[in-house]
Amino acid sequence: MMPFGVCVSVWISAALRVESLGGSAAALHGHDYRVRVCVEGPLGADNTVIDHYVLERFLGECVRSLDHVYLNEVLGVKDATAELLVREVYKCLDSKLSKLASTSHDLQLVFVEACTATGYCSYYRNDVRFYAGE
Repeated sequence: MMPFGVCVSVWISAALRVESLGGSAAALHGHDYRVRVCVEGPLGADNTVIDHYVLERFLGECVRSLDHVYLNEVLGVKDATAELLVREVYKCLDSKLSKLASTSHDLQLVFVEACTATGYCSYYRNDVRFYAGE
């Protein structure tokens, strides 16, 4: 059976430096990121995979500490890349969705993606994790 999917996104802004790349990337600069998350699963009794508003709330909670901050400081790294940003959001969503699984949802977190306004995107996914509610 092919699963259904639900995606939501939010915008965040952050200052960062990627010192190892040199040039303008090493200088303090900022990006607006559209952070998008997608989950898959079967339709529930309410004919939804997950309520879009619930997923959006979870995503909002996960990006709150990453919005309008200096990412290097928040992530504790010399090179604050979009790859590290999406991994951080993924870990947070992973935790929230695994708790939701205990309430009879079968969900798979497909990926978290962050795209700049100019269209440069990074994503993180883990094809192994599956949330199976009992």
